[in-house]
Amino acid sequence: MNDAILVAYATRYGSTAEVAGAVAEVLRSGGENVDLLPVGDVTDLSRYRAAVIGSPIYMGKWLAEAQVFIEKHQKELRKVPVAYFAVGMTVVDGGDEGRRKAEASMDQVRLLVQPVETALFAGRLEPSELSFTDKAIVTLVRAPSGDYRDWDAVRSWASGLPEKVR
Repeated sequence: MNDAILVAYATRYGSTAEVAGAVAEVLRSGGENVDLLPVGDVTDLSRYRAAVIGSPIYMGKWLAEAQVFIEKHQKELRKVPVAYFAVGMTVVDGGDEGRRKAEASMDQVRLLVQPVETALFAGRLEPSELSFTDKAIVTLVRAPSGDYRDWDAVRSWASGLPEKVR
């Protein structure tokens, strides 16, 4: 029986997992049956009536594991309402160019499964947690460090999802 909503996510340093957790919490508080899982832990979609899938934006794209998940399950995902969210530092300044780049991060997954809803959220960047390579990239692109997640925006978006994923 398809009675649950799947909130699946890819994450690199935990920020997107925390955003996914907040989305799941809001859905649960509204009475929804929700499973919160990393994309790599999802093997069967038959019990879900909808899916919310999120990924951080890394080098302008979703993480490979999120893209692979959608590609692998696209047949099943096309049968249910799907919402996407992306978390990244490109939307921190609130400018049109950053939002355009962040939106473009979802282009590949949109080709596989068209979402009924999308959202972009600023992320968290803590240089001390990064790998050597990621530190070099952050320095090169001059990404701002800090926690820029707007929890009110995340919760507001999540509270509107039940109507969109019915």
